[in-house]
Amino acid sequence: MSQKRMSLTRTLPDDIVEHIMSSFLPIKNALKSRLVSKRFRHAPVQSRNLDFSSVRGTQFKVVRIIEEVFEQHKGVEINRLALNLNHKGVEDKILAWIQTCLNKNIQELELDFSKSKKSLEIPVDFSAVQTLTVLKLRWCKFDIPNNSPTGLKLLRTLALMKTKVKKEMLDAIFVNCIHLEILELVSCQLYGILSINAQGNQKFKTLVMYSNPKIRKFLLNAPTLECFKYDGAVRMVDFSGVNAVKEVNLLYRHTYQRKFDNMYDIAIENMEGYTQVHVLATTQIFLESSTIST
Repeated sequence: MSQKRMSLTRTLPDDIVEHIMSSFLPIKNALKSRLVSKRFRHAPVQSRNLDFSSVRGTQFKVVRIIEEVFEQHKGVEINRLALNLNHKGVEDKILAWIQTCLNKNIQELELDFSKSKKSLEIPVDFSAVQTLTVLKLRWCKFDIPNNSPTGLKLLRTLALMKTKVKKEMLDAIFVNCIHLEILELVSCQLYGILSINAQGNQKFKTLVMYSNPKIRKFLLNAPTLECFKYDGAVRMVDFSGVNAVKEVNLLYRHTYQRKFDNMYDIAIENMEGYTQVHVLATTQIFLESSTIST
């Protein structure tokens, strides 16, 4: 760096330095950037977007980078935390990082532990988390209390992947998350009849269901639902509690069908629910069903 540019960085106000560190530099290079000049060298880590999902290297190297950031983080807020790593042997560290973010008013939390053989249990009392707007969990275990007075009231997006989901959890989600707009359930442990009761949620717009083969039927009581995206076997979907659906994306797959499923009859029976949609994207199975019905 030229002497002229180095002099310029020394005159930058603290808030500009924080903006540069937070917005323009990958977090894994945030500490290295302080080698560029004395001004950056002595600046505390204040990044609000802690996205470590793209950090590459051995587990030891990745964990060490994350540790250094949290050890030297002096910002009063952390808006986003994204992790993608194997949690084996570092569970306590991960929980400590999460707690630090919760103490700093975290808004977006994205945790992906699919590199591990077992899911990570997160003993977080979500009834005390008031600032979250985005929660994306992959290969995690957690609970949402059904009597939370304040927790998750601001949550807009909830995405669960490879997570065990019980009926009680879904009920608690729609009781507590009154501003929920998007719910994604991907490769989750779901069984039998899946009931979505969002009658009291006036902002719920999108439901995404991918690769949940154990579900036999969907009961959707969501008057404001506008978009339904589904990937899997042909299953019965009850749209009687849906009034505003505009887009339906049905990626039916033969590989998910059981031999005794009468998928064409089910697909035909579902058609009544799609008569009011503006956009219908589907696969050959749906078209075959339409041909058979005529």
